[in-house]
Amino acid sequence: MTNLFIFPFGGGNETSYARITQLLHPSIHIISGESPGKGRRNKEPLLKNLYRMADVFFEQYAQQVDENSIFLGHSMGAYLAYLMAIRLRDEKHTLPKHLVLSSKIAPSRHFNKKRMLLTDEKFIKHLKELEGMPDAILSNAELLTLFLPIIRADFDALDQFKYIPTTPLPIPITLFCGNRENVPDEWLTDWNKETTDCFDFKRISGGHFWLFDNPDPLIQCIHQIAGIK
Repeated sequence: MTNLFIFPFGGGNETSYARITQLLHPSIHIISGESPGKGRRNKEPLLKNLYRMADVFFEQYAQQVDENSIFLGHSMGAYLAYLMAIRLRDEKHTLPKHLVLSSKIAPSRHFNKKRMLLTDEKFIKHLKELEGMPDAILSNAELLTLFLPIIRADFDALDQFKYIPTTPLPIPITLFCGNRENVPDEWLTDWNKETTDCFDFKRISGGHFWLFDNPDPLIQCIHQIAGIK
């Protein structure tokens, strides 16, 4: 049995990868957690700090991680998976066997895009460019009233993230990125500085949410790590 731990992208929750995880082999056990202010925890205050978010996932996940575990994080989730792995190492917990990350520049390359300064109109335009939210939501004022504060809180947390250099992790890292994402390769391949093990980088056909339009490369990668043929 392989445990696959899910870390949400900006605006996402514990169900956001359902379209991906349902394609995985049944021997892969999906473990998903939830951040305050989202999903079943929607009555709690939203968090605007990635380190605190990572603490929340540590509290939910740490005791379940074993040597056959895989961490999966897309966009913001990549940083959450990375921060979780660092805390596991620092507190001498069992580490996962692999980090599978997607569409996020290396933490050492992070910079503040200052999206918190955008008006709602410009922020919605930015979301449309990412192609990660249905137009049915983006064009519905009532739904936007519900979802926009959640998404903005996550993006604020991302923009305010401060990279703290640390000893590289002894875990292989596989990184994916869409070939239509306007991100230089070197901003992505600098993830190799965060591991003393193998690093593999793949450009996949698609935009920022390539994994929903073209999931096969991700599914194949997870199956290969899990030893499923």
